[in-house]
Amino acid sequence: MARGHDTRTTGQRARFLEHLANSGNVTASCAVAGIDRCAAYRMKREDEDFSEAWKAAMDQAVDTLEAEAWRRGRDGYDEYVTCKDGLVLDREGKPVLQRRYSDSLLTTLLKAHRPEKYRDRSTVDMNINTDIAALIDEGRRRARGG
Repeated sequence: MARGHDTRTTGQRARFLEHLANSGNVTASCAVAGIDRCAAYRMKREDEDFSEAWKAAMDQAVDTLEAEAWRRGRDGYDEYVTCKDGLVLDREGKPVLQRRYSDSLLTTLLKAHRPEKYRDRSTVDMNINTDIAALIDEGRRRARGG
């Protein structure tokens, strides 16, 4: 929309926020609402209520993604069985489905919700054996001609 156009109509805001809550995509939400993307960010910056509503819409969008991750990880999803020739069919000629689960989604959810238990752990031992340190020092002295 042109700079002078009123991009703050209640209907446009409502359409934008509704689409944002369902998609999490600012650009697509602007297109649906007929709002210029720069104008939307300006409204977010200048209008505290709109900014809060934007945050709530994004939280809702992420909650939807999280719920889908839980479903796929815990309950699984159906996937057609394929081979190099295409779909695998049963004796009646119907495509064969198998139940798949996502271990990576389960791992991600566990790390997010129980980081103290499931976070990635790595430690680096910075203690050098004194014998190795002495050998390194001796090598340095010899390298210097001492």
